[in-house]
Amino acid sequence: HLGQHNFFLILDRGAEGVVRAQDEIGIDMTAVSSIEGTIAGWSRGNDLVIDATQRFPDKIFGYITVNAHDPQSVLPECERCWEGGCRGLKLHTGQGPNYDDPALEPALKFANEKACPLLCHVWGLELDHMEPLIEKYTDCTWILAHAGSNEKERYIEVVTKYPNTILETCYSVAPKGLMEWLVQEAGDENVMWGSDLNFMGSPQQIGRVLFADLSEESKKKLLCDNAKRVFKLED
Repeated sequence: HLGQHNFFLILDRGAEGVVRAQDEIGIDMTAVSSIEGTIAGWSRGNDLVIDATQRFPDKIFGYITVNAHDPQSVLPECERCWEGGCRGLKLHTGQGPNYDDPALEPALKFANEKACPLLCHVWGLELDHMEPLIEKYTDCTWILAHAGSNEKERYIEVVTKYPNTILETCYSVAPKGLMEWLVQEAGDENVMWGSDLNFMGSPQQIGRVLFADLSEESKKKLLCDNAKRVFKLED
């Protein structure tokens, strides 16, 4: 995330902080969205992301956020940010509406037309109203965040049913065996590491993969190969 939350202080919250954090532990690229874009201040938050991607094009991949409370602004903001260099979308139910709200339909259509990553905050129950959307918009890749945080079996049901989905691992706690369970149930090609930087420290989050009881091949998929596929990155 870039920017400041209105409920708690986030230190080193600019693009430079993201780059410092990734350089400390050997991350090549970080996909970021704005905090303002998940709660308020959408255009201002997107401006932060556009600026970050333009200043650090080899290190930062930008997500677009949209204002579900202003439906007329959704498509123009997607187009503006795409022109500015962003290459994915981030949706969050923290705004209030579910992802099947008609106001968000232009964003879903945009992501599908661009065949780009679509990161969605998921805490289990969202998957019920997301499933028809995943089935409808098949050209974008749905990244299901916080895999295993709640209703963990539903994550597995969805990701094994729809090839246009992938699980993402950022989670503020580290239940013993969860990473191994996700890989066992979903397959290591369907799980992708996420950090939730700067809400949480990347060293702690990456340790959940590095010290999991997984093969080196699986760890490489979670930390590198799957992300390269989803974000369409080359060596």
